[in-house]
Amino acid sequence: MITHTMKSNLSGARAEQFYEFMINSPQDVYAHWLPDEHHEFYVVKQSKTTPVGDLIYFDQHISPKHRLRFYAVTKTANKPNRVVFQMRKLGVNIPGFLELNFCDTPDGLLLIETLRIGFAGLGRLLDPFIRIVYNKSFFEALNAHHIREWLNLAEVLNNH
Repeated sequence: MITHTMKSNLSGARAEQFYEFMINSPQDVYAHWLPDEHHEFYVVKQSKTTPVGDLIYFDQHISPKHRLRFYAVTKTANKPNRVVFQMRKLGVNIPGFLELNFCDTPDGLLLIETLRIGFAGLGRLLDPFIRIVYNKSFFEALNAHHIREWLNLAEVLNNH
């Protein structure tokens, strides 16, 4: 399994704001979140009782060469500290997870974003093939995007 973790300290941000935005992003607010890079992010199918099981659609460029466009199922929603999405292609959950952990600090928010791609056990034999797409160039672009997107989201949320 390929695991990539990034951390940001976001001054003035709060865990509950970020959690709520990631669970059900208001489109008028989303429109201001890196509009040149973030194209769409919305709930396709929403439960009436819990965000777990919600179907989400993401479409964003993390660089001119790298685009992430996929559906995801909300696997974990622990308000206000943790959200986990599992990627989905062609109606099938695939072994790709985006985990967001939010922790309030005296200065703001500690955000830990982890991307896990690949299989455990015998399936890990496929990891070298997965690394062809999710390679050094991809993760460098992801690191740079992580910094831009979360700093910008903190600013956007504080202005709305």
